[in-house]
Amino acid sequence: MSISQLLIRPFEAHDVELLNLFRKQFSNDGRTDAPFGYSRNGVETVVVERDEKVVGAVMATASLVVDFMKDPDARGEDIYGAVLMGERTLTYMSQKSGLVAAYCAIPRHLEKYIEMVRRSGYNQEVFQDCVVLRRPLAKEEYGADQTKSFGKEIPQDASNI
Repeated sequence: MSISQLLIRPFEAHDVELLNLFRKQFSNDGRTDAPFGYSRNGVETVVVERDEKVVGAVMATASLVVDFMKDPDARGEDIYGAVLMGERTLTYMSQKSGLVAAYCAIPRHLEKYIEMVRRSGYNQEVFQDCVVLRRPLAKEEYGADQTKSFGKEIPQDASNI
C-alpha cells in the first residue's frame, strides 16, 4: 500500500457511529477517549480513507500541559500556593483561547505531589500503561537534551519535590 492511495477528509457528523465502533474495538489494546466530541473549538478530527472506505481517523485536542519548577528550599505551603495560582492563571488563559483540556504528568513515585494536584481538580488519570511521546511543533530553545538549561545541569533526582 502506498500513502498516495490514502485520502484525508474532514470529520463529518455521519462518521460518529463508525468512529465510536473503532474506539470500542480498540478497547482491548487501550483506551481512546473523545470527551469533547470529534469536532468543535479545540478539537479537530480528520478521517483517512482508501477506495472510499474509512481506514481510521486522527483526533487532535488542543490542550495545555502543565509543568512546574521550584526552589528546593521553598516552604511546602508556598509551593502549593505557587502551583495552584500559576496553574489556575494559565488554564484560565488557555480556556479563553479555546483549549479544552489541561494535563499534568507526574512521576509515579511523587505520591504527595500527585495527591496535591488531584486536590486541585486533576482527578482523571489518563494514558494508563502508555508511553506518552512529544513532538515539538515549534523550534526548541534548548534542543533535545533537556537536562541542560541556562548552562547548568538540571538534576535528574526529583525526589525532593
